[in-house]
Amino acid sequence: MNPSFTVEIEKIVYGGRGMGRINGKIVFVPFTAPGDIVQVEVVREGKDYAEAILKTIEQSSPLRVKPFCSLFGKCGGCHYQHISYIHQLKLKEKHVRDALLRLAQEENFEMLLPIPSPHERGYRIRAQFKGRVIEGREVLGFYGLKSHQLVEVKECPLLHPLANEILQGLQKWLRGKDREYSVRNADIQVSLDENRGVVRLRGERFITAQMAELLSKEIPKVKGIVLEGKRKISWGEPTLLYRCPKIFEKESLPIRASYDSFSQVNPYQNWNLIRQVVEWADLSGRETVLDLFCGSGNLTLPLAQRALRVWGVDKDQRAVENAGENARQNKLGNCTFIAAEGAEGIRRILQETDSINVSVLDPPRAGAKNILKPLSQLAPQKILYVSCEPPTLARDLSQLKMLGYHVRRIQPLDMFPQTYHIEVIAELIKGQK
Repeated sequence: MNPSFTVEIEKIVYGGRGMGRINGKIVFVPFTAPGDIVQVEVVREGKDYAEAILKTIEQSSPLRVKPFCSLFGKCGGCHYQHISYIHQLKLKEKHVRDALLRLAQEENFEMLLPIPSPHERGYRIRAQFKGRVIEGREVLGFYGLKSHQLVEVKECPLLHPLANEILQGLQKWLRGKDREYSVRNADIQVSLDENRGVVRLRGERFITAQMAELLSKEIPKVKGIVLEGKRKISWGEPTLLYRCPKIFEKESLPIRASYDSFSQVNPYQNWNLIRQVVEWADLSGRETVLDLFCGSGNLTLPLAQRALRVWGVDKDQRAVENAGENARQNKLGNCTFIAAEGAEGIRRILQETDSINVSVLDPPRAGAKNILKPLSQLAPQKILYVSCEPPTLARDLSQLKMLGYHVRRIQPLDMFPQTYHIEVIAELIKGQK
């Protein structure tokens, strides 16, 4: 039996866990709040720290609120349901400040307050569920925190109601079908503009077109289905339409994206992200712009409305094809899209021009360290870096500093309420402090 201790939680660290001490040694405990006094069980001992699980709360923090989901603490999807949303924003702001602390000691930049999400729950328009047969019953759910133990999810309060409706229809279909197709992964994605969704199932054994037909009848709100097993079958239209907001009197833009291309999970906050990037780009119609990791044109096309010329680069071939078609449908003839890794895309652009005015980067969590030096060859006067991972953002901003760029301002933006994740926009100017 693992040892138990009473611990006072001092703070929340990036990653969502509470931090306390046992005889002076740091211990991390998930699902706790600053000021909690808790009974914990140590499950892992390291040289400098320990990891523990929460057993009982002996004294509650004043920051605590009642979680709204019965699975909170079992499911690994949420980290902060037990903390008021106002304090979640303060925690996230501190995490960004902590990540950028070293840079802040060298640079003088403005740190803005986080932009809160318009919705604290019911905001997610896409999610990936895991599938497993448990006691002869096929279930869908999420993994528990730091484990591969499946927690069955019948409804998720972070999902948009339309996505929950499709999830419940999918569960009903799984209960009624034969056992020839076992689902390993189920991706659900919806469009608020179309009020429809797309489902992608990956599993084992043979699949038939009849399976997709039966699923479409079970879930009328599904417009496209992709089944993957020993072969791949598509039914309907597996793309979704999103509409970008109207910015600075320009027309709102319909953008179509494939089911397997990246899109932001929170459309309400994505609109705020687009507005902020376009505002900070400060385009007059004479500038050239490069959007790296452009996807289907989420940021590229709104920027193109106010730029002379725009290039979008992404390694996702299908997303780039969607972006090109989106530009054509929106009559934006000043866009060029390149399906390539970032460095290769920059090399091709250098064959057309030796400099650009503005570059936008929106990389995955791993960041963009391998393309910052190639990007500097294009000498953009301004870089807008959009990050969902403050530690890698700090690393890349330090590299950009060595390449002659200086941070002007930082804007946190809460794309993911109830979790520790935070989106950040950084504006950098070449050669200015």
